[in-house]
Amino acid sequence: MTRRTKFTLTALLFATVGTMLLAGDFLMPRWLCRGGEWDGPVTDHFDGTFFYNPEPSTLYKTSNLLQWLSERHTKGDYPTVKKNTHQPQLAPKVDGQDWEVTMVNHSTMLIRTAGLNILTDPIWSDYTSPVQGFGPRRHRPVGIVWEKLPRIDVCLLSHDHYDHFDAPTLKRLSAEHKPLFIVPLGLARLVKYHCGEDVRIIEADWWDSVQHGNLSITLTPAKHWSNRYRKTYTRNRSLWCGFYLKSAGGPSIYFVGDSARSNCFTQIHNRLGAPDVALIPIGAYKPDWIRNGHISPAEAVEAFRQLQARQAIACHFGTWQLANEGYQETLDDLAAALKETNIPAEQFIAPDNGQTIRNSH
Repeated sequence: MTRRTKFTLTALLFATVGTMLLAGDFLMPRWLCRGGEWDGPVTDHFDGTFFYNPEPSTLYKTSNLLQWLSERHTKGDYPTVKKNTHQPQLAPKVDGQDWEVTMVNHSTMLIRTAGLNILTDPIWSDYTSPVQGFGPRRHRPVGIVWEKLPRIDVCLLSHDHYDHFDAPTLKRLSAEHKPLFIVPLGLARLVKYHCGEDVRIIEADWWDSVQHGNLSITLTPAKHWSNRYRKTYTRNRSLWCGFYLKSAGGPSIYFVGDSARSNCFTQIHNRLGAPDVALIPIGAYKPDWIRNGHISPAEAVEAFRQLQARQAIACHFGTWQLANEGYQETLDDLAAALKETNIPAEQFIAPDNGQTIRNSH
């Protein structure tokens, strides 16, 4: 083989690989890593194309990801557990002044109130990834096996990240339970893409309320971001939110979703009142820069105090290791923050998968 032939073959190889990479970069955000999108008027958190946090915030950068990958050796221990300690203890029905919350895993909580069964950010997959077998893997089983789920009336989706928006789970949930999906602006297109055009869905903005039966569900602000691919132009095309649930004469339940430290917790208290129970994330907070979109256990306790909630239940921890802190480290940091602020441990519970918590009425 001559030198010229070798050069030609090498050039062809590089051209082929480059073309494949460019094609993949074009197709991925339109297919496998497709995100939501919103067309609507400009607001105080939407500029006509992209959503943004009204509070000052710092976006993740590629350098942050590279730094995190280089520091993976510093990760704390996240043990793999084959069987959960707790099994769900579901009441026959939850209505009136009663509420019941079961930790499924991560931010998937089964909320039962006002005679309704409600799932938040459901994920039953083993990997938080667009492709199963890649990405963060499961360390604990789901708290409720799929076949033992009660009929789900409502599914609340806070945003589009893979650990909150799991397409295989949503597709199965839509087909078998046909719940009402309530989502922030821009996510309806993504849900319909995965679950079909006939899905029951309501798309709303911050502070909008949706009435379902005896339950009012208000979408609340959060300090976070959205993206299902690495490109800047795909970032923040759909909104993120929390949910505040209130029934007439019944309890109020607030699900944060994902949020960084924010004044939104004080705003929510001022506008909607102190919730009876707040479901607050405590995981994915080390190294420090990752808290651009998350809160540490100490900041979660601060949010609990700003909300003036009667009870807090921790979530966003325990099943997938999405940052560098260890499992026990998270629990220890929460215990230390509660002790520092003189809050009894039973007022801010970090449940195991499968653990059911209810009010004492």
